[in-house]
Amino acid sequence: MNFLYSVFAAFSMFSALPAPQIPWEKEKIRYMLAAMPLIGVVIGGAEYLWAWLCRLLSFGPVLTAAGLTLIPVLLTGGIHLDGFMDTVDALKSHAAPEKKRAILKDPHAGAFAVIGLGCYLLGYFGLCSQLALTKANLLMLGLVHVMSRGLSAVSGTWLPMGPGEGTLNLFHRAADKRAGVLAVCWVVLCAVAMVCLSPLMGAVMALCAMLTLLLVRRMAMKQFEGMSGDIAGFQLQVGELVMLAALILTERILAL
Repeated sequence: MNFLYSVFAAFSMFSALPAPQIPWEKEKIRYMLAAMPLIGVVIGGAEYLWAWLCRLLSFGPVLTAAGLTLIPVLLTGGIHLDGFMDTVDALKSHAAPEKKRAILKDPHAGAFAVIGLGCYLLGYFGLCSQLALTKANLLMLGLVHVMSRGLSAVSGTWLPMGPGEGTLNLFHRAADKRAGVLAVCWVVLCAVAMVCLSPLMGAVMALCAMLTLLLVRRMAMKQFEGMSGDIAGFQLQVGELVMLAALILTERILAL
């Protein structure tokens, strides 16, 4: 029952989908981070349906790519993009770690945050416009959203948290080792599924995702003295962009 509460809490926190509001009691949010990949399953399913509709109605690549770009934003309410923007703003300040953490908490969006968002969405849209809408590729795209959330759950349960009392610190304290193990299981299952769909392409995507996690961890420790919710959102968004780029580039290289 507590896992079901955690699923509801994850959907109410990390998605714009209707879900019961669960009190943030330790027992009821213990597996909240580990339930995040289920949101990725929903996003992947929605994108698969959109691609099917685009083929049925003979929509062009621009409208198809626009839908694939907007669906994750609409279904999550942009919560992870908000973290991405705050992290970009803080990194561009070149200030001390304490000042960077203060920028993360600032509700106002700076110029670098807006520029970073525009560049990110343009890059994601461009990559989606180059995606061949095969069944295997769409399944890979769905796994990208599940894997990114699995890695975000790994960050939230296993990596050192930064100073302060942020939201992720609360979830980190509520999670136990079983939640951390479940997060790792999500990542392993996604990697296996990717490799089963395409051995070389899946391996490259999984390795790129792991590398993103390691690089973001290094950045978080050096620049912020630990992880936070905003940095976890930054990691999720960058991981999705990197995996999508790896999917398309590897497919094109194999086709040569």
